[in-house]
Order: sequence, then structure tokens, then C-alpha cells
Amino acid sequence: MSTPSFRFTVDCRKPGYHVYHMTLNASGLAAGRHTLTLPVWTPGAYEVQDFARHVFDMAITVADKPVEVYHLSKNQWGFDTYGESSDATITYKVYAFELGVDTSHLDQSHAYFNGAQLFFLVDDFKDAPYDVEIQAPPGWHVSTGLDSVNQDPYHFRARDYDILIDSPAEIGTHRVLSFTVDQKPHHLAIWGHGNEDAEKLLADVEEIVKAQRDLFGGLPYDHYTFILHLSDRGTGGLEHLNSTTCGTGRFAYRPRKKYRHVLQLISHEFFHLWNVKRIHPEMLGPFDYNREVYTRLLWAMEGFTDYFATLALRYANLFTADEYLKNLGDNIKAYEKKPGRFVQSLAESSFDTWIKLYKPDADSPNRTISYYLKGDLVGTCLDLEIRKRTNLRYGLDEVLRRLYDRYAAHGIGFPESVYQETVEEVVEGSMEDFFQKYINGTAPVPFDQFLGYAGLKLERTYKNPDQEDQEGEGPDKSQTSSPLAWLGVDAALNDAKDLVVKFSYTDGPAAETLNPGDHILAVNGYQVKTEADLKDRISVDHAIGDPVEVTVFRRGHLETLSIVLGTAPPDEVKIIPQDDAREDQKALYQNWLRVPWKAAKHH
Repeated sequence: MSTPSFRFTVDCRKPGYHVYHMTLNASGLAAGRHTLTLPVWTPGAYEVQDFARHVFDMAITVADKPVEVYHLSKNQWGFDTYGESSDATITYKVYAFELGVDTSHLDQSHAYFNGAQLFFLVDDFKDAPYDVEIQAPPGWHVSTGLDSVNQDPYHFRARDYDILIDSPAEIGTHRVLSFTVDQKPHHLAIWGHGNEDAEKLLADVEEIVKAQRDLFGGLPYDHYTFILHLSDRGTGGLEHLNSTTCGTGRFAYRPRKKYRHVLQLISHEFFHLWNVKRIHPEMLGPFDYNREVYTRLLWAMEGFTDYFATLALRYANLFTADEYLKNLGDNIKAYEKKPGRFVQSLAESSFDTWIKLYKPDADSPNRTISYYLKGDLVGTCLDLEIRKRTNLRYGLDEVLRRLYDRYAAHGIGFPESVYQETVEEVVEGSMEDFFQKYINGTAPVPFDQFLGYAGLKLERTYKNPDQEDQEGEGPDKSQTSSPLAWLGVDAALNDAKDLVVKFSYTDGPAAETLNPGDHILAVNGYQVKTEADLKDRISVDHAIGDPVEVTVFRRGHLETLSIVLGTAPPDEVKIIPQDDAREDQKALYQNWLRVPWKAAKHH
């Protein structure tokens, strides 16, 4: 019996209803019971979302005759065919009005979908090819990583179900800008408008592609599509085999301080075409779309991708060395503020992603750590360690290249234990202590030690409340090494403009006093209205050890609470050159950041 053939029709010609009209034609099915399965999650977004909740109005005909549809489970339906070979037509509708990189959206301006929300798997025919025909309003065009059939702009084919699920599509009147690297076309599909400079963005994305291409020595695809959504809010990014979707704020492109985050997002998602989509542990592909898949290596898949994404921007000359180190210092500051770094290891954070990272609560900073944030920092330290121990012959990129050559190039994942073994092979020595302390354990990461290999040191400072911010040359009096007083909470305005406690830090002075959800009204009897107002009241008018009275509404009840102020975490972590850096340290700095050594400035 030959393999059945499958053809999906995606009809988005009535976008105002936010409903995709779907048709699946399955030809050559054998007689018997067949199962339709819709994934419960999208690869790259490690959260069960149960997409079947948006499916409705299903009907099935076999040989042009209606048959009964059996709802077997939350994401599975069944039907029967008769005779040696039968053709089935499955029609159904999918509501799509959630704008995100891992969801689907349909309105009068465009159609965007991820395959996991639209495309059923018939039985277990994951290796069969799947055709997709798009029916769109007049004037709408399609941008996707799928290959077109006979150059038909609305007819595409995936060689198997995994490729089908891994290829989102942007359909509409969006702009399409293109460039070529290594004779391979790259398309930037931009939906929405803001303060972007599209031509500059296109040129910068091309430089990102070239810088990352140089790390691996080639591009492992025939064409690549960047889908970019500009809207009123950022929605993050999601990687695919030869495409990505990035959602940014429409006004995120100026000034440069904001634009740097856009470049980091695009660089991160593009780097995933190697790290995750091809270089990955065994359980991250092929997937079981019906349940969670577990790995303890997301710190390497996501955190190291963050690291290389920013490093690639340095290599592409899109970040200066100062901008790179400023970003690194900001990450260290964020990491050192989270008590959860002493509670959850990177390996545990990776394994628990399904129940913790994507489902945070008010206590998450106290008991969890992000494998993105800490993984990026540990990747930095590991890269510096490898460069030092190999006398600059190799860096962390050599580990990825070996994993690519041995596993990814053959279309297979690697056993989890291989990662540490490959690092040890590169350095020709044990890395057990490093992995046990900083990846499998919760030991404090000694950033001064690792950055010291490159002749750098950390300087932790606080905003000087007695000095205005300044620009230009001259002594910087806006910062001080003197610690400031701290209440020990993060607070923000809610929609009603009330100042509400978001987090109460376990190592802060209010840990047992202020609760998440408390509405802060006053300090020592005087009203506070904003987060900045609260911070200034504490840090300017009080010293560490001072007692204060904080008045709050707690579940509608007015209470005044006594708190003794503690020591605030630093406002800034700077990474600066050592005054007495040796030549070997300067050489490692230059090998790492690909810029000449620059001595510290003295005022």
C-alpha cells in the first residue's frame, strides 16, 4: 500500500472574522479507523497551550459521503474509512486572534499562522509530504520558509510533517526586502510600521547573517525568511529551521539604546538555526507534539544562543566593545539581584521550564533562575575558560562546531552527556568542577575570576542622589561606591495608577512584612505615588538601618507596617580594564572581542 497524500487548504479570505477555514484532503487512506492529532505546543516555546481549544465546526466526508467524527481526547479526533483505498475530506475552522510569535493571528491587515495551530497529523504519517495551498484576499502575498511548488506563490510543500509545523507564514500586504549571502536569498517580511529605518535594518541583518556564517563556515539552508511584526508591544521571537518570527514594539528602532535590543533579538533567533534547530539533544527533535519533552540542556540551547547572539553583533561591528561590555554588566547586575540563583541550578531551570519559566508567579525571583540569563553568563565564563586553557586556539564556538559535524550534519541529536564530554575534549582536560558548580549546582559565579582572564574587572556602583546625571568628560560624580538604603521590593503602577508590590525579595528587609499585591500609600505618613517616588524617598531621605513606617492597603484593609531598611543591590555593574593587565590578558581580550586592547580611562 502506498503512502497516502495530504493537501491542506488555508482560506483566510474573510479575515474580519478572525477564523481560518481549513480543508484537509487525504487521498489513499486504508480502510479502518484514522486519527487526527493537533499538537499541544509549538517547538521552541516550551509551554503546553492546547491549541485544539480554538478548533470548531469539524466535518468529514469519505468518498464524498459524510461520516461520524469521534472526539477521542482534547487534541485528537477519529473517523472511519471503508474499502481498499479511500479519499477523505476534513473541513474545520480555527479561531485565530492572538498576536504572538508562537500563536496565530488573522485580521483585516494580515494573516499569520504557526503550523501547530492549524495542521492536523493524520495517523502517524509524519514522514509523508504535505502540500499547502493559501487562499487569500486580493493583493495579499505570502512569506514563508516553505518551498513553493512550480513557483506558484500560493502553493507550497513540506517534505514531512515536522517541516510543515516548523514553517510559519505571513500573508498580507507586508513589505518584503531581500539580500543575498553565499548565493542564497534572504527575505525580510515586515508587517506594521513604526520608527524603523528599513534599509538600515536590512543592511544590519545582512551583517548578522555574515558574522554567524563565518562562525560555522557556511549556511545550512537554501533560503531564509525573517518575519518581523511591528506592533504596540513586543512579542519576542521564535526560531525555525530556515525562518524566524520576531515581534517588536513599533517604536523600538530609535534611539540606538532601544534598537540594540532589536538587533539582539534578531541575532538570537537567527543563531538558533544552528543551536537548537540542528545542534540539539536527542529529545528536542523529532518531537512528540502530544506532551512535554524534557531536557537539562536549555542553558546551552537558549543561554548560549543569547551569548553568541550578542557576540556576533560585536563581530559584525554592530556593537562596540563598550556596548558589549555594558550589556554584559547589565546582565550580571540582573543576575545578582535574584535570590533564586542560590536555589535553582541551570540544569533544574531547564528541566522545569514547562512549569516555571513560562508560568511565573510573584515569588519566582526568589526560587528560580532563568536559563537565558544565567546561561548567557555561564556561556561567557566558559568561553573565556576555554580560550585561556587552549592558549587562544579555541573558544566555545569550537564545541558547537564539533557537535554540528558529529550530529547535526547527520540529522540527529546528541546524548545529553556528550555536551560536557565535548567541552573536555576541546580543553583536553576535566571540566567537572565547572559543570558541577555553575551548571548542575548553585555556587556563586566568580565573574571577576573569568573576566580577569581578559584583563577586566567589575565595578559595582550606586546612583549618587546628591548629583545630577552628567554627560561628557570629567569626573563622574553621578555614581558612588557607597551603598544605598533599600526597602526590598519591586513595585509598579497598576492600570488604576496604584503603586503595587510586584515582588518581595527573600534577602530584603521587607521579606516577612510586605506582600505581593500590597498597595503602597505612604512612607512615614507621607504619600508616595510612583515607583521612582518610593525609591527616592527611601534612598535619599534615609540610610541603611533606619526604621520606616509603610502604609498599605492589603486586600482592602489599611495597615501600617514597620520595616528596618537594608542594603540595596548595585544600580550599575561596570566592566572595566585592569590597570595592571598583563600581555597574555590583553591578548585574550583581543582574541575574544576582536578589538585592540583599550586601557582604562583615569580622571
